[in-house]
Amino acid sequence: MSGNKVPSSDLSFNIKTLKTIFGDSSDFQIREINLTSINKKAAVLFIDEIVDSNAVQQYILEPLMTYKYPVFDTKEELLSYIELAVIQTKKIEKVEDLRLAADELLSGKTLVIVEGISRFLSADTTKWNSRNVGSPKGQRVAKGPDVGFTENSSTNISLIRMIIKNPNVRVTTKQYGKNTHTDISVMYIENIVDKQVLRKIFERLESLQLDAVLEANYIEAVLTKESKSFFPLMLNTDRPDVVAAEILEGKVAIFVNGTPYVLIAPAVFIQFFQTPEDYYFSNTGFINTRLLRFCLFFISLYIPGVYVAFMTYHANLLPVKLLVGFISQKELVPFTTSLEVTALTIVVIAINESSTRLQQNIAVTVSIFGGIILGQSAIEAQLVAPPSLVIVSLTFILVSVIPIYQLRITGANITLCFVAGGAALGFYGIALLSLVLLLHLCSLRSFGVPYLSPFAPLVGHDLKDSAIQLSLTEMINDESQFKKEEMLDEKDEA
Repeated sequence: MSGNKVPSSDLSFNIKTLKTIFGDSSDFQIREINLTSINKKAAVLFIDEIVDSNAVQQYILEPLMTYKYPVFDTKEELLSYIELAVIQTKKIEKVEDLRLAADELLSGKTLVIVEGISRFLSADTTKWNSRNVGSPKGQRVAKGPDVGFTENSSTNISLIRMIIKNPNVRVTTKQYGKNTHTDISVMYIENIVDKQVLRKIFERLESLQLDAVLEANYIEAVLTKESKSFFPLMLNTDRPDVVAAEILEGKVAIFVNGTPYVLIAPAVFIQFFQTPEDYYFSNTGFINTRLLRFCLFFISLYIPGVYVAFMTYHANLLPVKLLVGFISQKELVPFTTSLEVTALTIVVIAINESSTRLQQNIAVTVSIFGGIILGQSAIEAQLVAPPSLVIVSLTFILVSVIPIYQLRITGANITLCFVAGGAALGFYGIALLSLVLLLHLCSLRSFGVPYLSPFAPLVGHDLKDSAIQLSLTEMINDESQFKKEEMLDEKDEA
């Protein structure tokens, strides 16, 4: 709340002013009491449902009303005595501004006002209603901790503290958003964090000019405001073990109260292909799952565009039997291949979106209807060719192996770009877009760190935990050497 207003020594005036600020809201509770041993009036103020009512009764009201106060020379001595010897909550602060007092009430604190004293006491009695710790929804794993973040940032920070028992862990919390006053906490390890990255994050948070901060994406948009890229420049996760691992590598974690997702900065491209299972399963055998994810992602980007390019411009390059099969199945379809693929891609996205948001029992029905019945009916009605449906379905399956949802959205956007390039210029259009994509990835920086690290520029030391993993001992007992290429300034993309 903007503006300052100094409290009065008149108890009634202070209560009336706070009532005016809250507009006589029904959940704004005022309990006026008498301090009988010194014959003074006092008031206890709080907002119902966001305070621990038992704590208010047991640690504030009862001690205030039953305590026998000694005689003091000044009123300030009385207030200090109440703070130090009477109220029994874990944290008490003195408040000298009515607007700040209103902010304290909105944070779940309880105010104690004494007649004749122009300062208040703010006692910590916060108790927000929140769900219990459950399983993570964004990054599910077959093996590993089955614990996910909640909407309460204090709970989320405690989950990290439980994993990293290090006195060098630092947490800085401040409220942002003119109307929401949302708690945003920045967590890092003092002796290994990159100080430049940390300073830049704090600077950009201070420049935050938003009326409301409701989710982590509000903060991500501010911290990466100069970037116009499809690619996410900050990692977004709901797993405490992932956040703990990133903090131990010198990264910065940003907790936003009200969302179970935590932001990690800086982030590089290869991080979006990593899952906790990479470290929880033995990495032996011929198949490297992380490398497989990496390859399948890029295959999924190219399959639809290459198919459109073949059918539109380069059909003579296909084997004869395959070409005859494609042409015979497409003979009665009235639409171009590029239009078919684009329409099917949009339908698949629509089915995925609807199945995510509908009730679980209805979502299963929609998925079956959309994936099987609708696809079969479209083929029988000769609206689409079977190869087009196979290509789009295969693309959706391949891109789904990516563990971070943000990158899947990026993949869908790039896939449509390649379809347009293949339809316009064939393989030449795909090659041109590939060059643009590569140059764009090389130009991206996440808080000064090259987005393609450790591949471009090549950092041999960090290749041990990139597309291919070495043993856990080599990775855990050795610090990452991701380096910024230049000093951070206002022109950085992120």
